Amino acid sequence: MSRLDARSKVDLPVNIIYGDSGDDAEEKKAKFLELSLNGAYLDCKTPQPEKKIIGMRYELPKHGEFEILGEVVRREKNGMATKFHNVSRDAKLKLWDFLREHISDSDGVICHYCGNDNGRKVRKCTVCGWNLDFTSPSYLVEHEKESFISRLSSRCKTFSLENMYKTLNFIDVEILGIGKCWEINQEFVGSSRPMLEIFSMIRRVAPTELPVLITGESGTGKELTAMAIHERSTRREGVFVPINCAAIPENLLEAELFGYEKGAFTGAVNSKIGKFEYADGGTIFLDEIAELSPGLQAKLLRFFEDKVIEKIGGKEGKKVDVRLIAATSIDLKSAIVKGVFRKDLFYRLDAFRINLPPIRERGDDRIILARYFLNKFCREMNVSKNFSREATEAIRNYDWPGNVREMINKIKSAVVMSSDSTISVVDLDLSIPTIDNISTISSLRDVRNTIERQKLIEALNICNNNISRTAKVLGISRPSVYSLKKKYNI
Repeated sequence: MSRLDARSKVDLPVNIIYGDSGDDAEEKKAKFLELSLNGAYLDCKTPQPEKKIIGMRYELPKHGEFEILGEVVRREKNGMATKFHNVSRDAKLKLWDFLREHISDSDGVICHYCGNDNGRKVRKCTVCGWNLDFTSPSYLVEHEKESFISRLSSRCKTFSLENMYKTLNFIDVEILGIGKCWEINQEFVGSSRPMLEIFSMIRRVAPTELPVLITGESGTGKELTAMAIHERSTRREGVFVPINCAAIPENLLEAELFGYEKGAFTGAVNSKIGKFEYADGGTIFLDEIAELSPGLQAKLLRFFEDKVIEKIGGKEGKKVDVRLIAATSIDLKSAIVKGVFRKDLFYRLDAFRINLPPIRERGDDRIILARYFLNKFCREMNVSKNFSREATEAIRNYDWPGNVREMINKIKSAVVMSSDSTISVVDLDLSIPTIDNISTISSLRDVRNTIERQKLIEALNICNNNISRTAKVLGISRPSVYSLKKKYNI
C-alpha cells in the first residue's frame, strides 16, 4: 500500500504526553523509529496508558523543540503508530528538512512511499508513481499539489451526504469564490455580461462626486448598488444613510429628511436633525424618489444648487456636504410628462445613471444567486441542503417577477420547509408555465407588438409628438415612426 508522505527510519528521542497539559499530565520517554510528515512509529518499552489522543514533544537538530498532537491508530507490544494532527506550516517545513537529510543519507534502494525496490534509483517509482527526487528545493510543494486529490479522497470516504454538500459548498463559495464579486459587495453575485457592466460602472463612478440615479424593477438590488458606490468612494469613512421615500407618510417625510426646530409645530418639544444633516460628510440614499411631493422636490433642488438644507421652522439654511444617490422603479420621464416630477430635478439627479437588469435578463446568474443564498441560509440555520436537479431547472426557467427579494424569500422558506437534504420544486413553490396551460401564453408576435406599441406611445409623449426627436430616441428612421403609428392606429 502506498503512503501519501515519504517515511524514513530515524532514531529521534520524543516525550509522550498523556492527558491535558498541567499538573495532571503524565509524560513518558520514547523514540521515533519511523517518521513522516503526517505520522510516526514510536518505540515504547514501558506500559502506555490507553489514550487515543497524545501529545509529542521532540527536538530537531538545528531547529529547536516542537510539540504536536497525535492520534494513536495502532498499538503493538513494544510500540505504536500515530497520525499527526494540526502540524503548522513552519513546523512541517522544518520537519521536512530533517527528513530529507535522512532520506538522502539512506542507500536509496527502496521507495520511501510504497517500500518497493528502487535499486536503479529512478526519480519516479515504477510501482506507486510518486516522485523520488527529494533533493529538489521545491519537492515538498510539488508533492503536496500532486497528492492533494488523494488526500482529499481518503478523508471523504466516511463522509455523510450532508458533510459532502458542506464540503462542496465550502469549496465553491469560500475557496473558489464562484458567483461572488467580493470587491463589489458580498451579496452582489453574478457573471453575466449585464452584471459585469454594472460592476464596471460602480467602479468608475464611485471615486467621483457625481450624483447617481439607480433605476430598475423593485427587488433588483438598488440599495446594494448604492452601498457599493459609497464603500468605494472617498466618503467611505462617513455614514451611509438609506431612506425609503415611499415608506414614510408625506407629512412626516420632510421632518425626517431635513429635521425641524423646537416649536416648529405642535409636539416639537425639541429640535431634531434630519437625515441630510446626519449624513454630512457621507452619502444619503433616497429610494423611490418619485414619491417625493412637489414641495420636497423643490427643497431637494435647492440642495443640489447650493448644498443648503432648511429645517422646518428654521430661519436660515444650513450647508451640508452630502453625496446624493437616488433610486426609482418607475420611469421618471413619464412622471415628468404627467406633471408629477420636476424636469429640472430629474436632470440634476441623472448625472450618472445605472440601470439594474431584472433577474430574468441575467441568464445563469439565476442559478449562481440561488446557490449563494442557499449556502448563506444553510450556514445561518446550521443545516446542509442542496437543490434537486428539477429545482435547479425550475430556478432557471422561472421569471422571478419579484427579483432578488422574491428569490431570498423563496429560498429561505424552502430551507425551512424541506424535510431532507434536497430542496425540491415543491419546497420552492415556483409556478412554471407548462404545456397544460400553454393556451394562456401569448405568442411571441403578440408580446412583441404590445411592447413595441407601448414604447412608441411613451416616446411620443416624452417628445411631445415630435417625429424627429421620437425617431432619435427610439433609434429608428422618421418613416419608420410614421409606419408604426399607422400600424398601431396611434
